[in-house]
Amino acid sequence: MFNRTGVLVLSALMMFPAGYFAWGGPGHRIVAKIAAKNLSAGARTKLATILETNDSGLEAAMATAATWPDDGLNKVATETGDWHFVDVPVTAPFAIGTLCAADNCVINRILEMSRRLQKNESDFKMAALPSKPRPMTSQELAFLIHFVGDIHQPLHAANNGDRGGNCDPLITPILHPPFETKELHAAWDDDEVRAVLKKENATEDSIALQLFNRFKAGEQVAQLTPVGWARESNNLARRDVYDKLMITRHEAPPGTCDRGIKKMKETVDVTQQYLDGNVPDVETQLMRAGIRLSNVLNQICMGEGCKVVSPTGRGNRSGNNKKGRGRGNGK
Repeated sequence: MFNRTGVLVLSALMMFPAGYFAWGGPGHRIVAKIAAKNLSAGARTKLATILETNDSGLEAAMATAATWPDDGLNKVATETGDWHFVDVPVTAPFAIGTLCAADNCVINRILEMSRRLQKNESDFKMAALPSKPRPMTSQELAFLIHFVGDIHQPLHAANNGDRGGNCDPLITPILHPPFETKELHAAWDDDEVRAVLKKENATEDSIALQLFNRFKAGEQVAQLTPVGWARESNNLARRDVYDKLMITRHEAPPGTCDRGIKKMKETVDVTQQYLDGNVPDVETQLMRAGIRLSNVLNQICMGEGCKVVSPTGRGNRSGNNKKGRGRGNGK
């Protein structure tokens, strides 16, 4: 069973699989839209080919791809759930240690998808077919876009014996029919992005442009590495989540909830004031994710990288000719 569940807690819970979205659909799409605006001409051409679109449709195609690892497959059946996060404890100095054993963490999967696209590898598989099929190279690109977004959500790189906030119930659910948010992790995935859009009176498109323009106007984004991104997110989780909400520190094995949370009937008071107070940090994380993603894509698509690759390794190509494209094995 994977760790990040309940990202949106629904009134009709069984309508969607657990872990329906991470950063929320809007957050992931905003990151993708920012990244699309900062791509080199060469990367744009290659990524448009991978996503079976043209230059004018690339931003929308990247935004759609950004949510596919959540809404296009079953994380349990495909055994991809653990790929979305890294449970770094907030009860000790930041350290990865053995958390990425067998590559089952978001850090290693970002590196893997980057390498696969750069080297045009042809053997990508999952444990089961996705419910929404994509050609193999498009799957790798969708995962990369998504995971860079994930690692910039503070609770995807932090753990307090609570599975990144999934074990922390809210005192008062946040209602936005037909959905309601009942857990802390869900509040950061979804309601923090809603707070950004509301405060800025923005749409996904307009906030993506606004954040991109902040970067173009000179706001600095250090590229760092995926480990550095996780460290940033972990520090934000300590400050903006666990310290600000005065949550008792807990410890538990990865993937489990500390028994003391339930025993003490601990709840978290997430108010609109709290959500609004985090808007500057959420905006910064969305901007960082988009710009860093674009830099990764620009780098790996240089030279021979980012060709469309069939599962057998045949038919490698770049450019806009789509004849004979394989659909990928989707495993």
